[in-house]
Amino acid sequence: MLNISDVVAGIAFVTLAATNVVLMLEASDPSRSGTTRTRLIALHKAAGYLFVILLCIMVYRMSQRLVGVGITGHLPTHLVLHIVLVLVIVPLLFLKILIARRYKHSHSSLKALGIAIFVISFALVSIPTLSELLRSSNPGSLGLRLAISLVVAICLVRGTLAFRPHAPAELSRIPKILPPATPLTTGQNAKDPMNLLLAQIERQTRDSKTLRFEIPKERGFHARPGQFLTFQWTVDDQRVTRSYTISSSPIHENYVEITPKRMENGCVSVFLNDRAKPGLAVEARGPYGQFYFDETVHKSIVLIAAGSGITPMMSMLRYIDDLKLSTPVTLLYFVRTAADIIFENELARLGRSLPNFKYEVCLSRPDPTWKGPTGRLTEELVSRNVTDLDSRTFFLCGPSGFMDNARQFLSTLGVKQDRILQESFGEGSSTTKSHPLEARPVDTLVFMRSEKVCQASAGSTLLDLAEQNGVQIPYGCRQGLCGTCATRVLSGTVEMGVETGLTADQKNAGYVLPCVSRTKGTVVLAA
Repeated sequence: MLNISDVVAGIAFVTLAATNVVLMLEASDPSRSGTTRTRLIALHKAAGYLFVILLCIMVYRMSQRLVGVGITGHLPTHLVLHIVLVLVIVPLLFLKILIARRYKHSHSSLKALGIAIFVISFALVSIPTLSELLRSSNPGSLGLRLAISLVVAICLVRGTLAFRPHAPAELSRIPKILPPATPLTTGQNAKDPMNLLLAQIERQTRDSKTLRFEIPKERGFHARPGQFLTFQWTVDDQRVTRSYTISSSPIHENYVEITPKRMENGCVSVFLNDRAKPGLAVEARGPYGQFYFDETVHKSIVLIAAGSGITPMMSMLRYIDDLKLSTPVTLLYFVRTAADIIFENELARLGRSLPNFKYEVCLSRPDPTWKGPTGRLTEELVSRNVTDLDSRTFFLCGPSGFMDNARQFLSTLGVKQDRILQESFGEGSSTTKSHPLEARPVDTLVFMRSEKVCQASAGSTLLDLAEQNGVQIPYGCRQGLCGTCATRVLSGTVEMGVETGLTADQKNAGYVLPCVSRTKGTVVLAA
C-alpha cells in the first residue's frame, strides 16, 4: 500500500519532469532576450539535477523492496511494468545528459528526449498510484468519483487547448522591423552620447588589436550583431570622428569590443594600435547600421569577408554561439598571409563549439607551410562551399572592390539581390576630407521649415551649415552610414559622397544625407 511520502515523491518527480520540458521550450523561443535565455537554461539544469537525485532515491527504495524477492513471475503485473519503465528511463536520462554536455546544439533531440522522459515519468508514478486507488476504493465512492472527474477534466482542458484557434507560427515569428534610419537602442536615444572606458586590450595580429570598453551601468545598450558605433576620439588634442564595427556579441550588455586594424595613414587606427592604454575614455553614439543578423529572418547564412571585414561576422558568430542557435553558417574569409588572420583562435574555438558552422580561410600570399585553400574569391570557390544557394542569406564585408566582385559572382550564380547584404562601413572616411577652395560662385542653401537662408562656405557639408545656422538636423555617425540625418531636398542639386544610409524608397523620394552632402548651386532643404 502506498504511503503519503511515496505520493509526494511521485508528484514532485512528475512536476520536475514537466518543468524541465517547459523550461527547455521557453529557452528555445527566439523572441527571448539573451539574459532571459541564460536564466531559463540555468533553471533547467537545476531542475534536471533535482530530477536525477529524486530518481536515484526512488530506485533505491524500489530495490530495497525487491531484496529477497527479485524479479520473478510471482510479482504483480503493474509492478513488473513499473520496473521496466525505470529500466527505460535510466538510459534515456543518461543519453539526454550526454547530448546536453557534448552536443548542446542538438535542440530537437533534447526536446524529444525531455518529452519522452516526462511521459515515462508520468506513467511510472501513475501506474502504482492508480492501481492502489482502484484496489482500495469501493464502487461509487467519493474518492473514486473525484479521481475520475479529475482525469476527465484534464483531458477536456488539454483537448480544448489543442483545438483552440491560434495564430500561425509564421505570424508569431515575424520580427519587428524598425524604420531604416532609426538606431536600434532602448533607454537613452542613440543621438545621446555615452562615455566608454577602455578596460582591456588583446592583440589579434601584428597590425590589429581588440579593445574592450566598459559600458556605464545606467546606460541602456542594446545592439544587433553586425552594427557599429561612432566614436569621438581625441588624438593630439584634435577631435576626430570614426566609426567601428562591434566585434563582441551584443548579448553582453556591460561591455563592447571593437577590433581596429592599423592603417599607415590612419591617425585614429595608429593611435588605437600604438598608444591607447586601459583607462582611455571616449565618447560614442549608436549602435547604427542595417547590416545585422536576425535569427527570426535569416535561417541559413553565408558570411564572406576580407581583412578586417571579419569584425561584424565575428559579432554574429559569437551571438549565435551565446544563444546556442542551430543556424547553419558558412564563413569564407580572405586574407593575404597566415599572420593576417584576425580572430584565428576564436574561429577555431567556434568551429568546435558550433556544429552547424564551417569555415574556410583563403590566403592570397601563402607561405610553403600553409595547407589550406589559396587564391582569391571565385565562383567555383563559392559553389564548392555553398550548395544550397537558393535558401541562404549572404553577408559581405571588406574592401569595396572585393564586395563588388563577390556581389557579381553571387548574381551570376543566381542569388537574388535582396538576399545579399553588404556592409559599406569604412567607405565614408574619404568624405571627411576638406575640399579645396574653388573659384566658383557662392552657393545658397535654404532651410524651408526653419525659414533660414545662408551662404554655403567651400568644403562645408549641409550638416555643418545647418549647425552653424541653428537648424536642428538629427545625426549619428556623420559618415553617411546610419541614415539618421536623412533629409529631403525640395529643389536644387547636391553632391553626396556616400549613399549607404539611404533606402531605395528614400533615394526615389529625393532624400540626401546632409553629413556627406555639399551644395551645387542653390539648394532648398526641407529642414
